Amino acid sequence: MNPAAPPIRWSPALLLVPAIAAACSEGKAAPKATAKVDTLPSGQIQVTSPVPTGWVNPEQGWRFQDAGTVGGADGSSDELVEPGTMGVDAQGRIYVTDHKPAVVKVFDSTGALVRTIGHEGSGPGEFRVAFIAVRGSFLVVHDPQQSRTSVFDTSGSYLRSWKSSCCYWDDIFLDREMRIYIPTVGTADSAGKVRWRLYARYGIDGHVIDTLRTPAREEGKTWSVRSKDGKSSMITGVPFTPQMVTAYVPAGGFLYGWSGDYRLALSPRGNDTSQTWTRPWTPEPVPNSLRESATNETLKSVIEQYGEATAKAAIKSSDVPATGPAFTTLRVDEDGNAWVRRFAGSDSTKTGYDVFGPDGSWLGGLTIPAGIREYGGQLFAKGMIYAVVDDDEGRPRIKRFRVIR
Repeated sequence: MNPAAPPIRWSPALLLVPAIAAACSEGKAAPKATAKVDTLPSGQIQVTSPVPTGWVNPEQGWRFQDAGTVGGADGSSDELVEPGTMGVDAQGRIYVTDHKPAVVKVFDSTGALVRTIGHEGSGPGEFRVAFIAVRGSFLVVHDPQQSRTSVFDTSGSYLRSWKSSCCYWDDIFLDREMRIYIPTVGTADSAGKVRWRLYARYGIDGHVIDTLRTPAREEGKTWSVRSKDGKSSMITGVPFTPQMVTAYVPAGGFLYGWSGDYRLALSPRGNDTSQTWTRPWTPEPVPNSLRESATNETLKSVIEQYGEATAKAAIKSSDVPATGPAFTTLRVDEDGNAWVRRFAGSDSTKTGYDVFGPDGSWLGGLTIPAGIREYGGQLFAKGMIYAVVDDDEGRPRIKRFRVIR
């Protein structure tokens, strides 16, 4: 590994945050709400927002404008069968992975299919599984099943590939310095407990730059299932248990947090926190009906592999926590705003977020009028949100929302 990576530069936390756009009855502006900014002895900046600093009610905050839907009818060339990760280029073209068979589909800004890139296989320019990232004129495709990363230009021409990381079926990233982040196997201590999650970082030409790491911690209770003959087993997380959640930052580095508490860490390299962001949080109860449905959903898939008796002996709704996590996913858009997805409860028709500005101040809460899938299929670009949703007939579609500030 080459440790001589270009330094990541971070702007100091801004002490000024947006004022709440409200006026008192006399017509005077309401006092500004500001975040509290402290510099700790370590030099780390701590940003605490006791109340929202951008807006009090969602109606006063940013708005969403429906910018159309992507995805055609069953059997059509632009049908989305099993969409996964996405990318978008400067012309507004949308790149989305699809499976069965594996391919990258490209749609223009109107939602029309332009071309497909790559196809299923093991040869040059082929892949079995695709996680993608797009920036500038490059499309990066990572196939964890074949431990291979490939680069295409955005016209679809295959450029190169190299042996890379295996095993982690998770998002990849291409930052503004054209460095590719690929999640890889973590490091464990002498007791076998994983302490760090690793990310191999490559140049666009495939050369190794370095390896970054973010903290890992025990993920709480899991369900472990083993076949009667002992030849196969699986471990799956219990729904709604706290976990480490990580987002890539366009300028380089990570934003991450433990969802058992509301504290986010901004880090250039993963192990060197430059700022922490926090706001008050009270755990929300998980309705019993939701605990039961989440358990049954897991049971359904496990029964298919291990049989009903084995599955039910391992998976019980009583293991599911009675309260939800502080958040479920993190994303950072191209302007540096953090979108922190709130625990949704039983309402699957809307998706709620807390928004933090680039300086770490909590701007307020927003609700997107669509049930966005929990993991994968989300892209927060510059002034736009792209998300995989299910239509009224249960078919996947990509909804586009313009963010009006």
